[in-house]
This record gives sequence, C-alpha cells and structure tokens, in this order.
Amino acid sequence: MAQQMKHQKTSLETTDDGEDEDTQQPKIYAKNSLDRFGDDMCGLLLSYLTFEDRFSFECVSKQFRRTVFVNVVDITLSDELMQRLLNAKRSDVQMLATIAIKCPNIQCIDCRGISAEYEEHIPEVLNTFRGNCQNLKEIYCDLTSKSAQTMPSFGPLVTRIGDIDDYIDNEALTHCHRLSQLCVQSFADFTDYTFNTLFCNNLHKFVLRSHSDYNNHFWSAFVTQNQSLQCLVLESSYFEDSVSVTEMCGQLSRLSQLRELTLGLGFEVLNGQKSAVVNQCLRTIGVNCKQLKRLSFQLISEDIEPALQISLDWLRVYRQLKRLHITSYAAIDDQLLDPLRHCKRLTHLELCLLGIKPIVLKDMHQNCPRLQYLFIGNFSNITPECLSHLSRLPALQMLVIHFGCDAESVDLSDNDYSDLLSRSPKLKCIQPFYAIQSRPVVRPLSSGGLNVALAVKDPLVRTDMSAIVTAKVTG
Repeated sequence: MAQQMKHQKTSLETTDDGEDEDTQQPKIYAKNSLDRFGDDMCGLLLSYLTFEDRFSFECVSKQFRRTVFVNVVDITLSDELMQRLLNAKRSDVQMLATIAIKCPNIQCIDCRGISAEYEEHIPEVLNTFRGNCQNLKEIYCDLTSKSAQTMPSFGPLVTRIGDIDDYIDNEALTHCHRLSQLCVQSFADFTDYTFNTLFCNNLHKFVLRSHSDYNNHFWSAFVTQNQSLQCLVLESSYFEDSVSVTEMCGQLSRLSQLRELTLGLGFEVLNGQKSAVVNQCLRTIGVNCKQLKRLSFQLISEDIEPALQISLDWLRVYRQLKRLHITSYAAIDDQLLDPLRHCKRLTHLELCLLGIKPIVLKDMHQNCPRLQYLFIGNFSNITPECLSHLSRLPALQMLVIHFGCDAESVDLSDNDYSDLLSRSPKLKCIQPFYAIQSRPVVRPLSSGGLNVALAVKDPLVRTDMSAIVTAKVTG
C-alpha cells in the first residue's frame, strides 16, 4: 500500500458543500496521469499541434478534449480544406459547424487562400463561423463576385483584402470601415469614377502591383486620405520622363508615418539625367519620412546608357534604416557601397547588382557592424578573398549568394566555405545558388563539426530555399 502511494500525486480541490465556507479536499492523481498538469500547461503543449492534428489528439483524454482548441484564435481557409469538407460524408455545413463549435475562441478568419473554384462557398463559411464564434473580430478575404455580395453584412469585420477581381463593383469597399490592408493591381480597382475619388481611407498597408505616370494624379488624394499609412509596396511602375517620378515621390514624401517602403521604378531608357533625378527623389523621401526602417529599391530599364553608374549617395539621409534591398542592372564602381557607412543600424542587406567586384565588399564590416543577414545577387566572380572580407562581419548569421549565369568560372572549394564558417563567430548558415546545372547537385562535407551541403536548383527559384542549405552544426 505504501509503495502504491509513492506513485500518486496529491492536489487540493475546492468544493462547495452548501456551507458558508468553502473547503479544500485532497484530490489524488496517478503519477503517470496527465491530469496532474493544469489546463494552462496542457493548453500550452497542445498549442504546438497543427490544426488538423488537434482533431486526433482530442481523443487522448478529457483534459485534451477540454483544452486542445482553447488557444485556436485564428483559422486559415484554403482550397484543400474546402475540398475535404465537400468530400466528407456529412454535409459541409455540418462539418463547418463542428469546427466552429469546437473553436469558439476564433477571432480571425483568413479566406484569401480560397480560389475561384470554391469561392461560391465563402458566404456559407462566413455565416457558419459568425453564428458560432462570438469572439470573431477580423476577416481577411479577396473581393470577388461572391464575396462582394456579403460585404453589406460582413464588411465591418473585413480588415484585409488581398486582391480585387476585375469588373467587380468596388462600391462594396464602402462597407469595410475597418479596412487596414489593401492589395490591388492598380488605382482603378478602388476608384469611384462617378465622383473621381478613392474608396479607402486610413490604411496601414497598401500594395500597388502596377503603376504608370498616366495614373499619377491619384497619388495626391490617396496620400491625403491615408496619412496613417505605415507600409507602402509599389511592386512595378513605368515612367516615360523624370518629371512624373519627381511628382510621385513628392507625394510619397508626405507620408510621415511610413515605416516600410518598396519602390520599383522602371524607365524605357535610363540615362544620367534620370539617375540623378531618382537620387534626388530618394533623398526627399528620406528627409521627410524619418520613421522609415525598411527600404526596398529596384531600378530597372529596357535600355541603359552605356557606362552609366548609379549612385547611392541618398543613403546618407537614411541613418535609421534596419533593412535595405537594392536591385539595379546599371554599372557600379568600386566606391558604390561607401554610403552604407551612414547606415550603422542595418541588420539585413540584400544587393542584386550587376557585376559586383570583391573589392566593393572590402569595408562592409566597418560600414555595417550590426549586419546579421546578407544576400548578394548576380555574383559571378566571387573569390576566396571576397569570403575573407565577409568573414570580418562581426554579427553576420546568414549569408546567401546567388551566382550569375557565368558562375562556371567560380572556383570555390568546400574548404573555402568551411573556412568562412569557422572564421565567422556567429555565422550559422550559407546558401549558395547556382543558375547553371553543371555544378554538382549535392556535395556533402563534414569536418571539424561543420556540415556543408551545396545543392543546385534548376530553374533557380530564390524564394524556395529548403533544398539549398549550408549550416554550421555544433556537436
């Protein structure tokens, strides 16, 4: 009996026997019972499960059933989930109701992943969740022909719109009073042409996929109505002259609350005069947008003036930057990156420049002492000397190198990479990309606690890095 008691735990349970005072009685749990952990601890452990796994684990115990869905506060709906619901034995309405009842604490529903094939079910899905989830506060969706019909009732809950279909009655946006994030193809997607005004006000994030100088007149009204904007993404724009660029950037410089800016500028012909105008425009934005922390700048052209060299002198007014991305195919000189010395707070840097020379990176450890992430694109003439320059970056944790099409001339051995890892105190990961397939697909190396694996992706997809890993492993 004494041995049996050693395998039990005792806790106090408060009971009410009808008297004025509550009494505490010991409640004994077996040592191997999960009940000895409180619901808070159990809920924390179960929070690491995927949404699908939760339905299996709720059968483990009563405590699991009680806590497994408590911390589910947001749900993402996709085509895969919709297909499962439609293929289930029970009706999709019953399945949705079951999910909604099990997850009463859902606060946010993201249905931007539902394609046109299943969009007809969006109104039914939203109605089911709203009827069972009393804590529902936000809905993320795309504005399609089906979802637009639900805007009069669901519009007040919509805070993010990921896309707007063509030929949709964009007056549906007038019901989205709390809209904070909007992604559109052009200004035409949310323009009221009857009164020549824009439907959206007080946005926090705005993504404009395409723009031209023809629509420049919209910027004045947009900036006036969205002074609280914190993130602006202009993915692609095209200008015939430099006057239009100056006009647009002048309006953007009025966004004093801006913290993140992506600016893609395109010209038919890029010459010295347009390059100087772009330089001045970026200075104007930097002087007026003092809270800007992240900047992504892309300068492209169908025809670049021979021997044109771009300037990054505008970086001297961006001292507060923490993340910087620059893409340009103009020629660069050996002093191109010198203005980085004004950006001492940089932690993330991405450079996609044509014909980078190793000497350009010589003083990077002095210019960017806090740099943790470095991406170098179109690098075809990297040498061990260049890796030696990078090894002096004191805070570097991750290095990504995209070799150009003539990367066959690159002569780096596995020892060069492992030497870089050993010399850099905080470097944990190197990811080399080769644009050609003649390189070995996988070359493993294990030496001194370092595991290096170089892989080749063809075609090259920069956003999927899962197959290309070079990592430092501590034994």
